[in-house]
Amino acid sequence: MPEDRSSFQEKYRDWVLSMARQVSFSLASMPAARREKAVNEHKRLRDPGAVFHGLSDPDRVERLAGDKLKGFIMVETEAVTFFPSIYSSIPGALDFAVALNRRYFFRDLWFPIISLNSEYISKSSDRLLTFAIEHELEMSRIYQDLSLNLRSLSVDEKRDAASFAQAASADRLKITVEELREDEKLMLDLSRSRVLIPKSYAETALLQYLEDNFSKVERCGTVSRSAEEAAFGAELLSEFESWSGFSIETYSLFVREILADLNDTYMGYC
Repeated sequence: MPEDRSSFQEKYRDWVLSMARQVSFSLASMPAARREKAVNEHKRLRDPGAVFHGLSDPDRVERLAGDKLKGFIMVETEAVTFFPSIYSSIPGALDFAVALNRRYFFRDLWFPIISLNSEYISKSSDRLLTFAIEHELEMSRIYQDLSLNLRSLSVDEKRDAASFAQAASADRLKITVEELREDEKLMLDLSRSRVLIPKSYAETALLQYLEDNFSKVERCGTVSRSAEEAAFGAELLSEFESWSGFSIETYSLFVREILADLNDTYMGYC
């Protein structure tokens, strides 16, 4: 294993363990029934195939987004993703996401997937849910255009793309500052009460969903625009798959650390 990859994996494991300790601290302060439910949900999601499922209210999403979602795979999850902040240089700062979109190259086709947190869907207003969907669609358009450069994006480019997509979507829908604050508050509330999973594991689970449901979603796939893009997609998939085992392993480590920390205070979680 190359030294830089080995070093990254070691640092990432340390980071995951530190995040697990923060999560266990939050869980320990919850009422017993809520804590037990959250613990069981963390255990359940150790199976990447259990992380995502079809929309529970597809009619509402279709009513709000209409034909804009044609060709997209829409899924939902009970989890909220977390990752090192792209907006802050402070060590340990986190970003949380109730929505995630990715474009995977799989079985020689490109698949755009958008996921939303289940609780966010049920608690957000129609306007804010429309805003969340529009933001992910804008992000998908940006990433698809940038993929023509046949390279991965830097952290700065990802931050700029996310900021532009939010501003463009808010302007298009005339979202007010008060509504943005409401949306931010809901996301933060969910990050404190929902199951948290590292973004890398969520991305692995999305690809697992695509594989498990390929016969249903194959019609959403599109061919590459050039031989170069197909080669780039195959390279991306190979690199991604080379990390999938590590992603699954570290999420299991994340859950084990949560359970071990809870067992210092309570019994019966392992």
